[in-house]
Amino acid sequence: MNKNITTIAVVLILVVAGIWWWMSSGGTGGVAINTSGTSGPTLQLVERLQNIKIDTSFFNDQQFLSLEAAPKTDITGLAKGRSNPFTPGRR
Repeated sequence: MNKNITTIAVVLILVVAGIWWWMSSGGTGGVAINTSGTSGPTLQLVERLQNIKIDTSFFNDQQFLSLEAAPKTDITGLAKGRSNPFTPGRR
């Protein structure tokens, strides 16, 4: 019982020390993040993706509205195989 209390206390101290260290480093793992003046190909790609406008007018098109769901395929006449083809069969 005494070992359990000691182990729990050590773990709690390590967790608190880790959180304190992480918070004191700015919460970014010690790497400073500079967001002002950031540019690059990835940021340009994200900006281009944000500017994409999808035309959804086809949802109101009469041809789209007249589409019907395909019926389920009837498989009652198909032959079924073994329940597990990887089990060894009779020889």
